[in-house]
Amino acid sequence: MNVELHFNNKSGNVEPGESLFRYAEELKIRVPTSCNNQGICKECLVEVTEGMEHLTPRAVTENHLSGNFRLSCQCRINAASGVVRCHTIRRGEMIIENHAVQLPNSDKKLKPDPAITRIGHQILMDGEVIAERGGPIFGIALDLGTTTVVLRLIDLESGEIVANSSFENPQRFGGSDVMSRIKYDTDHGDKILQKTLAGYIMHAIEDFGVDPRSIYEMVVAGNSTMRDIFFGLSVYSIGQNPYRSITEIELGE
Repeated sequence: MNVELHFNNKSGNVEPGESLFRYAEELKIRVPTSCNNQGICKECLVEVTEGMEHLTPRAVTENHLSGNFRLSCQCRINAASGVVRCHTIRRGEMIIENHAVQLPNSDKKLKPDPAITRIGHQILMDGEVIAERGGPIFGIALDLGTTTVVLRLIDLESGEIVANSSFENPQRFGGSDVMSRIKYDTDHGDKILQKTLAGYIMHAIEDFGVDPRSIYEMVVAGNSTMRDIFFGLSVYSIGQNPYRSITEIELGE
Protein backbone atom coordinates (compact mmCIF):
# COMPACT_ATOMS: atom_id res chain seq x y z
CA MET A 1 0.00 0.00 0.00
CA ASN A 2 1.04 3.60 -0.59
CA VAL A 3 0.68 6.91 1.23
CA GLU A 4 -1.16 9.73 -0.51
CA LEU A 5 1.17 12.73 -0.32
CA HIS A 6 -0.05 16.27 -1.01
CA PHE A 7 2.97 18.58 -1.17
CA ASN A 8 2.39 22.23 -2.09
CA ASN A 9 0.09 22.05 -5.13
CA LYS A 10 1.21 18.61 -6.23
CA SER A 11 0.26 15.12 -5.11
CA GLY A 12 1.23 11.51 -5.63
CA ASN A 13 1.24 8.07 -4.09
CA VAL A 14 4.56 7.27 -2.40
CA GLU A 15 6.05 4.30 -0.64
CA PRO A 16 7.18 4.74 2.99
CA GLY A 17 10.81 5.03 3.98
CA GLU A 18 12.07 8.19 2.25
CA SER A 19 12.21 11.74 3.60
CA LEU A 20 9.74 14.43 2.60
CA PHE A 21 12.68 16.21 0.95
CA ARG A 22 13.26 13.26 -1.39
CA TYR A 23 9.58 13.04 -2.23
CA ALA A 24 9.64 16.78 -3.00
CA GLU A 25 12.44 16.16 -5.48
CA GLU A 26 10.37 13.44 -7.16
CA LEU A 27 7.45 15.87 -7.44
CA LYS A 28 9.77 18.58 -8.85
CA ILE A 29 9.23 20.81 -5.82
CA ARG A 30 12.13 23.01 -4.82
CA VAL A 31 12.84 22.99 -1.11
CA PRO A 32 15.56 25.42 0.10
CA THR A 33 18.67 23.75 1.52
CA SER A 34 22.36 24.51 1.96
CA CYS A 35 23.63 21.51 3.93
CA ASN A 36 22.98 18.50 1.68
CA ASN A 37 20.18 17.07 3.84
CA GLN A 38 22.05 16.98 7.14
CA GLY A 39 19.56 19.11 9.09
CA ILE A 40 22.21 21.72 9.82
CA CYS A 41 21.06 24.70 7.74
CA LYS A 42 17.48 24.60 9.14
CA GLU A 43 16.16 25.87 5.78
CA CYS A 44 14.11 22.94 4.47
CA LEU A 45 11.11 23.83 6.62
CA VAL A 46 7.71 22.36 5.89
CA GLU A 47 4.43 22.80 7.70
CA VAL A 48 2.52 19.53 8.04
CA THR A 49 -1.21 20.21 8.03
CA GLU A 50 -2.33 16.57 8.04
CA GLY A 51 -0.78 13.20 8.75
CA MET A 52 1.91 14.06 11.29
CA GLU A 53 1.27 10.65 12.85
CA HIS A 54 2.49 9.04 9.61
CA LEU A 55 5.95 10.61 9.99
CA THR A 56 8.96 9.56 12.05
CA PRO A 57 9.44 11.33 15.40
CA ARG A 58 11.45 14.53 15.50
CA ALA A 59 15.20 14.09 15.18
CA VAL A 60 17.66 15.90 17.46
CA THR A 61 18.28 18.40 14.65
CA GLU A 62 14.58 19.35 14.86
CA ASN A 63 14.55 20.18 18.57
CA HIS A 64 14.17 23.87 17.76
CA LEU A 65 10.78 23.21 16.11
CA SER A 66 7.35 22.69 17.61
CA GLY A 67 3.76 22.44 16.43
CA ASN A 68 3.33 21.38 12.81
CA PHE A 69 6.78 22.38 11.60
CA ARG A 70 9.37 19.81 10.47
CA LEU A 71 12.64 19.73 8.56
CA SER A 72 11.78 17.89 5.37
CA CYS A 73 15.20 16.22 5.17
CA GLN A 74 14.86 14.75 8.66
CA CYS A 75 11.32 13.35 8.70
CA ARG A 76 10.37 10.21 6.81
CA ILE A 77 7.03 8.65 6.05
CA ASN A 78 6.79 5.52 8.20
CA ALA A 79 3.21 4.39 7.54
CA ALA A 80 1.98 1.89 4.98
CA SER A 81 -1.10 3.96 4.15
CA GLY A 82 -2.77 7.25 4.92
CA VAL A 83 -2.68 10.88 3.83
CA VAL A 84 0.08 13.46 4.44
CA ARG A 85 -0.37 17.11 3.53
CA CYS A 86 2.46 19.63 3.83
CA HIS A 87 3.85 22.76 2.24
CA THR A 88 7.07 24.70 2.17
CA ILE A 89 7.37 28.31 3.29
CA ARG A 90 5.21 29.99 0.70
CA ARG A 91 6.76 31.99 -2.12
CA GLY A 92 5.50 33.87 -5.13
CA GLU A 93 1.99 34.40 -3.80
CA MET A 94 2.48 37.96 -2.53
CA ILE A 95 1.76 41.05 -4.62
CA ILE A 96 4.61 43.55 -4.53
CA GLU A 97 3.50 47.16 -4.95
CA ASN A 98 5.99 49.19 -6.96
CA HIS A 99 4.15 52.52 -7.08
CA ALA A 100 3.33 55.01 -4.35
CA VAL A 101 0.01 56.84 -4.32
CA GLN A 102 -0.58 60.31 -2.84
CA LEU A 103 2.87 60.46 -1.29
CA PRO A 104 5.47 63.24 -1.71
CA ASN A 105 7.36 62.79 -4.99
CA SER A 106 5.20 59.77 -5.86
CA ASP A 107 5.04 60.97 -9.47
CA LYS A 108 8.73 61.78 -9.71
CA LYS A 109 11.71 59.55 -10.36
CA LEU A 110 13.87 59.73 -7.27
CA LYS A 111 17.62 60.07 -7.69
CA PRO A 112 19.54 57.32 -5.91
CA ASP A 113 22.01 58.33 -3.22
CA PRO A 114 24.02 55.14 -2.60
CA ALA A 115 27.06 54.79 -0.38
CA ILE A 116 28.75 53.04 -3.32
CA THR A 117 29.70 55.10 -6.39
CA ARG A 118 31.79 54.55 -9.48
CA ILE A 119 34.27 56.49 -11.55
CA GLY A 120 35.04 54.62 -14.73
CA HIS A 121 35.70 51.04 -13.66
CA GLN A 122 36.65 52.03 -10.12
CA ILE A 123 34.08 51.21 -7.40
CA LEU A 124 34.31 53.59 -4.45
CA MET A 125 32.97 53.67 -0.92
CA ASP A 126 33.34 56.98 0.89
CA GLY A 127 35.84 58.03 -1.75
CA GLU A 128 38.08 54.98 -1.39
CA VAL A 129 38.50 52.45 -4.19
CA ILE A 130 37.28 49.01 -3.07
CA ALA A 131 37.06 47.19 -6.42
CA GLU A 132 37.28 47.53 -10.19
CA ARG A 133 34.63 46.12 -12.52
CA GLY A 134 32.61 46.93 -15.58
CA GLY A 135 28.91 46.35 -16.00
CA PRO A 136 26.15 47.41 -13.63
CA ILE A 137 26.58 47.66 -9.87
CA PHE A 138 23.67 46.71 -7.66
CA GLY A 139 22.21 47.24 -4.23
CA ILE A 140 19.42 45.44 -2.40
CA ALA A 141 16.49 47.02 -0.59
CA LEU A 142 15.25 44.52 1.99
CA ASP A 143 11.83 44.96 3.61
CA LEU A 144 11.98 42.61 6.59
CA GLY A 145 8.44 42.05 7.80
CA THR A 146 7.23 39.73 10.52
CA THR A 147 5.06 37.94 7.95
CA THR A 148 6.60 38.71 4.57
CA VAL A 149 10.12 39.44 3.31
CA VAL A 150 10.53 41.49 0.13
CA LEU A 151 13.80 42.11 -1.73
CA ARG A 152 14.37 44.55 -4.56
CA LEU A 153 17.50 44.48 -6.68
CA ILE A 154 18.36 48.06 -7.64
CA ASP A 155 20.83 49.47 -10.15
CA LEU A 156 22.83 51.86 -7.98
CA GLU A 157 23.62 54.19 -10.87
CA SER A 158 20.21 54.56 -12.49
CA GLY A 159 17.95 53.78 -9.52
CA GLU A 160 16.03 51.26 -11.66
CA ILE A 161 14.40 48.31 -9.90
CA VAL A 162 15.88 45.37 -11.79
CA ALA A 163 14.16 42.47 -10.01
CA ASN A 164 11.79 41.66 -7.14
CA SER A 165 11.51 38.68 -4.84
CA SER A 166 9.20 37.90 -1.93
CA PHE A 167 8.58 35.02 0.43
CA GLU A 168 6.89 34.23 3.69
CA ASN A 169 9.21 34.96 6.61
CA PRO A 170 10.57 31.49 7.54
CA GLN A 171 10.97 32.60 11.16
CA ARG A 172 7.28 31.79 11.60
CA PHE A 173 8.24 28.50 13.24
CA GLY A 174 9.34 30.67 16.18
CA GLY A 175 5.90 32.29 16.46
CA SER A 176 3.63 34.43 14.33
CA ASP A 177 4.07 37.69 16.24
CA VAL A 178 6.88 39.85 17.56
CA MET A 179 6.62 38.84 21.23
CA SER A 180 6.68 35.13 20.32
CA ARG A 181 9.85 35.65 18.27
CA ILE A 182 11.47 37.52 21.16
CA LYS A 183 10.69 34.68 23.55
CA TYR A 184 11.85 32.06 21.06
CA ASP A 185 15.14 33.84 20.34
CA THR A 186 15.78 34.35 24.06
CA ASP A 187 14.93 30.77 25.05
CA HIS A 188 16.76 28.95 22.26
CA GLY A 189 19.82 31.06 21.58
CA ASP A 190 22.27 29.96 18.86
CA LYS A 191 20.76 32.59 16.53
CA ILE A 192 18.52 29.99 14.85
CA LEU A 193 16.02 32.60 13.63
CA GLN A 194 18.80 34.70 12.11
CA LYS A 195 20.52 31.76 10.40
CA THR A 196 17.29 30.42 8.89
CA LEU A 197 16.30 33.82 7.47
CA ALA A 198 19.81 34.44 6.13
CA GLY A 199 19.64 31.18 4.19
CA TYR A 200 16.36 32.14 2.55
CA ILE A 201 17.68 35.60 1.66
CA MET A 202 20.75 34.06 0.03
CA HIS A 203 18.58 31.75 -2.08
CA ALA A 204 16.47 34.75 -3.16
CA ILE A 205 19.61 36.63 -4.19
CA GLU A 206 20.82 33.60 -6.15
CA ASP A 207 17.50 33.59 -8.03
CA PHE A 208 18.11 37.15 -9.24
CA GLY A 209 20.58 35.68 -11.71
CA VAL A 210 23.27 38.34 -11.32
CA ASP A 211 26.84 37.92 -10.16
CA PRO A 212 26.72 38.31 -6.34
CA ARG A 213 30.03 40.17 -6.60
CA SER A 214 28.17 42.99 -8.39
CA ILE A 215 26.00 43.62 -5.30
CA TYR A 216 27.72 46.15 -3.06
CA GLU A 217 25.09 47.63 -0.78
CA MET A 218 22.00 46.60 1.20
CA VAL A 219 19.44 48.71 3.04
CA VAL A 220 17.29 46.88 5.60
CA ALA A 221 13.92 48.16 6.85
CA GLY A 222 11.95 46.44 9.59
CA ASN A 223 10.63 46.84 13.11
CA SER A 224 13.15 46.87 15.93
CA THR A 225 12.75 43.18 16.76
CA MET A 226 13.12 41.96 13.17
CA ARG A 227 16.08 44.29 12.72
CA ASP A 228 17.93 43.15 15.85
CA ILE A 229 17.36 39.45 15.13
CA PHE A 230 18.61 40.00 11.56
CA PHE A 231 21.85 41.57 12.81
CA GLY A 232 22.31 38.97 15.54
CA LEU A 233 21.66 41.37 18.40
CA SER A 234 20.03 40.33 21.66
CA VAL A 235 16.29 41.03 21.93
CA TYR A 236 16.19 39.84 25.56
CA SER A 237 15.70 43.32 27.03
CA ILE A 238 12.70 43.96 24.76
CA GLY A 239 10.98 40.81 25.98
CA GLN A 240 11.66 41.31 29.70
CA ASN A 241 8.50 43.38 30.24
CA PRO A 242 5.58 41.73 28.40
CA TYR A 243 3.30 44.62 29.29
CA ARG A 244 5.14 47.21 27.22
CA SER A 245 3.08 48.53 24.38
CA ILE A 246 3.85 47.80 20.75
CA THR A 247 4.53 51.53 20.30
CA GLU A 248 7.22 51.42 22.98
CA ILE A 249 8.79 48.36 21.40
CA GLU A 250 8.85 49.88 17.92
CA LEU A 251 10.34 53.13 19.25
CA GLY A 252 12.93 51.23 21.27
CA GLU A 253 11.88 52.88 24.53
